[in-house]
Amino acid sequence: MFKTIVASVILFLFFLQANNFLFANENEEVETEVSAATAVASAEKSTAAVAETVESTEVVIEEIAETTTVEAAAAVVETESEENTVAVVEKESDVIATVNGEKILRLSFNKRLDVFRRMNQEVTDAIKMQIVNQLTKKMLLKQFVEKQDVSATADDINAEVEKIKFFLQNNPANKDKPLEEILETQGSSITELQEEVSRALALSKYLENSVTDADKQSYFDANKDAFNGAKVKASHVLIDTRNLKTDAELKEAKDKIDIVKVQLDKGADFAEMAKKYSSCPSAENGGDIGFFQRKGSIVEEFAVVAFAMKVGEISEPVKTQFGYHIIKVTEKEDGKEVNYADVSDMVDFVYMQLKTESLLKELNEKAEINIML
Repeated sequence: MFKTIVASVILFLFFLQANNFLFANENEEVETEVSAATAVASAEKSTAAVAETVESTEVVIEEIAETTTVEAAAAVVETESEENTVAVVEKESDVIATVNGEKILRLSFNKRLDVFRRMNQEVTDAIKMQIVNQLTKKMLLKQFVEKQDVSATADDINAEVEKIKFFLQNNPANKDKPLEEILETQGSSITELQEEVSRALALSKYLENSVTDADKQSYFDANKDAFNGAKVKASHVLIDTRNLKTDAELKEAKDKIDIVKVQLDKGADFAEMAKKYSSCPSAENGGDIGFFQRKGSIVEEFAVVAFAMKVGEISEPVKTQFGYHIIKVTEKEDGKEVNYADVSDMVDFVYMQLKTESLLKELNEKAEINIML
């Protein structure tokens, strides 16, 4: 049971850094965390089987390595001899937050900012806060693991590093490159990766002691649509609220989505409304975000509503971390009959993710977090 759980938790720890960057690349084909779990399980059974699932995991793995690109906070100090003045600069050693008294340095913050810069994305205040939140989550888990009487052996650590190496090297861009070179291009190192894996292994051991097979079986029985391959195809209109700071701005966004809903109720064409009002990249496709499964690829609030709808139905406004959505379900694919034994690895993955999220919520509520950006 332990070996099955390990890969799930390691992947989830990496997702903490990358999972919330985008709304599942809404204008691209959506892949799922469950697909990643399937790939992990297959890795232990057959290299050939895993190769078939690499396309659904490589995008995640590209973004998951513990550190991404290290470009130090570049600050140019201009000295004007006539006035003898020096520009104020940001230093890598600056503290941008503390978690229970432990410091998070600007260097770690800048590494994650570079992910967005490499993707040519605008670095907004919302993105900066998102990165800070991810770093605090990592710190909370690190502190928690250090207090537990659990540890990982060198053999276990090396085995998990080999799995990560397999996924990274199956990305065509990394073909034939040694792991050290791949990590170096992302500003990371084997040592840093091993430290992250060690903490993930320790956490998975802790979780193993608090979860039984009966717990997972019960979860499966209550959530079969998350594991039977059922899919929904949908379009949406998104009014993005991530960069809004005031109550007045948020109210204006809510009013805007309500106006859209009124027009749709009067018979307006959904695709045209998406093109006109939606702030999602999918707007150019009439809001179409393609097929997605119940768990992993779409934020939970969105997925819950979409899977409960009928084909052709249009939802009321739905609030998520990205803003206000109106959803239209355009097609459904039924799942197949599935037994717990057939998907136990995927259930491990999802259930352990939920347990980790629950633990993080509890730790966050008790923590003293100070942000100094």
